[in-house]
Amino acid sequence: MTRRTLYEAPRVAPAPGEAVVTSTCGHNCGGRCVVNAHVRDGRIVKISTDPRRWTPEVPPLHACVRGFGQAERVHHPDRLLHPLRRTGPRGSGQFTRVSWDEALDEVARQMLRIRDAHGPAAILDCSRTGSLSMLHGRGVVQRLLHMFGGCTELWSNISAEAEVFAVRHTYGAKAEYKSAGREPVDYVNSRLIVMWGWSPADGTFGTGTLQYLQRAKRQGVRIVCVDPRVTRSSRMLADEHVFIRPSTDTAALVAMAYVIASEGLQEQAFLDRHVLGFDEAHLPPGASAGASYRSYLLGLSDGVRKTPEWAAEVTGIPATTLRRLALDFATSKPAALHCGYAPGRTLHGEQFHRAAYALAAMTGNVGIPGGNAGTSNGATGRCGIRALPAGPNPAGARVASPLLADLLARGRAGGYPADIRMIYSAAGDLFNQLPNVNKIIAAAGQLEFMVVHDHFVTPTARYADILLPATTFWERNDVHTPWAGAGHYAIFMRQAIPPVGECRNDLDICADLARRLGIAGYSDRTEDEWLRELTRDAIDDFDRFRERGVARLPAPEDAVAFAREIRDPERHPFSTPSGRIEIYSTTLAANPDPYGLGAIPPIPTWIPDGADPRYPLRLVTPKSRARTHSIHDNQPILSRADRDDVWVHPADAATRGIADGDRVRVFNDRGATFLPARVSDRIAPGVVSIKEGAWFTPGADGQDTRGCANVLTADRASPAGASPFNSCFVEVAPASTGARGPG
Repeated sequence: MTRRTLYEAPRVAPAPGEAVVTSTCGHNCGGRCVVNAHVRDGRIVKISTDPRRWTPEVPPLHACVRGFGQAERVHHPDRLLHPLRRTGPRGSGQFTRVSWDEALDEVARQMLRIRDAHGPAAILDCSRTGSLSMLHGRGVVQRLLHMFGGCTELWSNISAEAEVFAVRHTYGAKAEYKSAGREPVDYVNSRLIVMWGWSPADGTFGTGTLQYLQRAKRQGVRIVCVDPRVTRSSRMLADEHVFIRPSTDTAALVAMAYVIASEGLQEQAFLDRHVLGFDEAHLPPGASAGASYRSYLLGLSDGVRKTPEWAAEVTGIPATTLRRLALDFATSKPAALHCGYAPGRTLHGEQFHRAAYALAAMTGNVGIPGGNAGTSNGATGRCGIRALPAGPNPAGARVASPLLADLLARGRAGGYPADIRMIYSAAGDLFNQLPNVNKIIAAAGQLEFMVVHDHFVTPTARYADILLPATTFWERNDVHTPWAGAGHYAIFMRQAIPPVGECRNDLDICADLARRLGIAGYSDRTEDEWLRELTRDAIDDFDRFRERGVARLPAPEDAVAFAREIRDPERHPFSTPSGRIEIYSTTLAANPDPYGLGAIPPIPTWIPDGADPRYPLRLVTPKSRARTHSIHDNQPILSRADRDDVWVHPADAATRGIADGDRVRVFNDRGATFLPARVSDRIAPGVVSIKEGAWFTPGADGQDTRGCANVLTADRASPAGASPFNSCFVEVAPASTGARGPG
């Protein structure tokens, strides 16, 4: 039967005097939902969403509270309406209004001066994912800077680089992490789902994911959650919750693999046919004796048997629980391991994901209905829809994202490609969202120039020399695809209102700069022509797509990633060098330090992060339901959806004289922040939790006053370039005691 695209108009009929326009939030929010703007007299007066009831066959794309908060955002009284020039000290927030010509002339003059005097690598691109759609995303600045001669780029995925790396080295160079999982419609085919560091009820992880998990639970699928916190997902779904200490997840997975291997419960036929490196018989030529994963698990290579008792000391999970969970996972056919990004945001986060994929492979759960490769994404990807091409970076200067603070502070003296003289930032708030905020802020004083496109004076925008007012997604046209790579649909983001004030879209801003810089061919298409070009491989009726709003694209042939490779490995091998799932990575064996950030073993290995006795509590920084990273933090109505506080276990609170609701100081040697305590047994002993994304707001003494977690995190990177937000140690004290730490 011919599969075809269906076009839907997911909105109610307009009331008299209003128009209803379909779009989707253009942010990096975890969902890709329908948001409909109800417009009267050029103003959005209400937000609605897809009106259909949920069905598993064709689920509606229901918005979350942040989607409904878009009306508050677009017409916010603090919205930037005009170009601004800095008049006070950098970071003072003192600006004066200037014309677009004055602003862009100054930006162009500084770009030319800095490139010609110091080379293109002296310009740092700090643009990011605040605008994530296909045309009006960070690619507009990348394209401009690459055509200008290049720049220094922050290359690693801040949220998920550990998984990006692990997918590529385990499943192959052509494996894309957003399409390396399974479609949620397959959840009901599992007997057991283990949700490891993954809470779609908190952060959202694909539109409709939670509803499909609830459906699976209703149909008898057993669900286990492993997390330092009892999350909303755990409370709603879990048959069992397992507490774990942050950044020790690899040790727990390794111990589970030990139980399976030592009791002979692995799917040996699957391993023989599809997997490289589990045992000595399936190592590549040239690998040293004892280099297999099995030898590591049994202690044959290092003398340490990776028993549940060994892991219990590390993880805080009782040995009996680890053993039982391993046996359940090995004997429940099929079983699915769904790993979130958070356990990989550690100093050796790539080892967590590689150990998870090894466990999925050992049990024969990769590429089969009801199983999973170990990721939490879908199997669809972008459906063939492309983003604005940026082209190559002629400067070739790349730095792992979590090293921003050190890059700015030390430049060439720290071994980086250049001393950064200028920052260009669009749709980004990296001064707030990358580790060690105080170090970033101090180093920003060395900059010669900084330009920012944004909607508000964010913590990053406060440090700009020129601040340019950008349109929101409601004020331009664009296209978007499913965030989690699941669901095979696309949404046309139709412009609902004219640009407010003097706001301009990022593409037009960069095109105007390109003319001033003498760059030919930056943009030779209209907005409509670009969108037709970027969607031509997936959308067969663009005009109908634009008019109706949602394209339901044909479902993937298989609901589970790598089904083709498992079904027919001779014709469709994995895109690894061996053509197999590589528990033993031949690429890492040949080049163990691919980024110069530290060696990575060829097999998944537990590598401790190391503790700091001065700061005995481990910090985790989960998502807030009221924010998309730092977006929406200035919206008082939306903030009611999820309050900012620090979760503290009752035992830890008692020893520190902290009561529920007390204002406390959370600190380490990098900085401090203040916020109310939430004393709760929903967090593991020895662990505290602060939701990421609160705006850095220093008081008179320079200390943060509003719960900005990144004043506490370290500007280091894992060997794969991952951000180590959850490898962080702190202390907590009542604010009234005056207890102080450095910073």
